[in-house]
This record gives sequence, structure tokens and C-alpha cells, in this order.
Amino acid sequence: KSSIVEDMDLITAQVEIPAVHLTATLETMGDAYRELGKLLGMEKEAAVLADYCDEVYGQTKALAESIGEEKTSLLYCSGDDGLSVIARGSFHAELVDLLGHNVAVMDNVTSKGTGNLVDLEQLVLWDPDVIIFAPDSVYSSVADDQAWQEISAVREGRYYEVPANPYNWMGFPPSVNRYLGMVWLAQLLYPEETGDDFRAEISRYYELFYHCALTEEQFHDLLADSLPRD
Repeated sequence: KSSIVEDMDLITAQVEIPAVHLTATLETMGDAYRELGKLLGMEKEAAVLADYCDEVYGQTKALAESIGEEKTSLLYCSGDDGLSVIARGSFHAELVDLLGHNVAVMDNVTSKGTGNLVDLEQLVLWDPDVIIFAPDSVYSSVADDQAWQEISAVREGRYYEVPANPYNWMGFPPSVNRYLGMVWLAQLLYPEETGDDFRAEISRYYELFYHCALTEEQFHDLLADSLPRD
């Protein structure tokens, strides 16, 4: 935003510690970590995380390019009523736009992470192949809601809740947690193309960024509502 320099100067004055803003998209997160490593004198540690980001983004981008026009039509819904959508082209839609055909095309795309507000009729008109719901939205109630049953993805069970421990894997905040989202969404939409090492990839992220070794039980708890149903 236009005031970022002034914002950083204000924080620096308040806390008497230099405040720095690093812009990081999905493509440039690795560069942001390398710069952070220089600032903190932790270049070796930062390089490990940067290389991970470059690797996962490169693999995901290659997958998306190989699928091309055959991408799954996708809608990402949030809000208490599920009627806020992450519109194509917004900063918060980077991951949705990369791996899916984001059907939420809006004239006035909001920059807010809460998305654009629409009505259920619009969702029915878009009728995506798959819907993903943000945490704390209406995922648990749509199966029993006749209005939502008008959408084929809901009626046929092709809807899922985004994992959110400790942060939303699709963003919010739109930070490095989205790399978990890349691994998860690729597996969800294109399991035949992503291979059999899904759990290993999720575990690797938790070890690198959270210094946590996931148990079998924790892994299944994380993804209870987030993978295709049997």
C-alpha cells in the first residue's frame, strides 16, 4: 500500500526496533526469505526455507502448466454464510488462480482477504466442479441446506473445508502457509498427477517451518474434511 514507508517508520519509532516490509508473492517468497536471512544474520537457515519455497512453487507451476485448459473449475467461498468469494485476479486468489479455473469473475475485485460478497443465485450460475470453504464458514451445514443443494458440487459431494492449523492453508494471512495450500490443493484436484508422497510433503513442511513432527493421528485430524470422500 502507498503508506508502507510511513507505516514502517512509525513502527520503528514506537518500538525502537527497525521495522522492514518484505513483499512476497507465491513466486517470490524464496527471495523474501533470503533477504530476511541477510537482515537477521541467518542466511544459512533462511536458504533452507527459501529453497523449499522455490521447489514447491516450481513443481506446482509446472503441474498447472501441464494441465493447461483442463484445470478444474473452482470456487473458494468464505464468510459466515459462505457467500463471499475470492475473485479471480485478486492478490488472495493467487493459489486458486494457479491451480484451478477460478469461476469467480467480478467487475470490481476487492483487495480484502474476506473476498467479494455475492448471492447464492450467482453461485448456482457459476456451478463450479469443486467448492472449497474457508474455515469457520458453512461447510458443515450445506449438505442439509436445500438452497445449497442447487449447486452440483455440493449435491454430489465435491466440496471441502480448507485445513487451518495453525493458519488457513489457502491464505489469511497470505503468507508462507500457502505453500501447504499448494501441496494440498494439487492433491485434492489432481491426485493422479501428484503421486503418493502427499503425507510426506505435509510432514516436511511442519518440520521445516513449525519444528513439529506430525503423528498419524494429527495428520488425519488436520485433513478430516479436506480430502475426497471414499
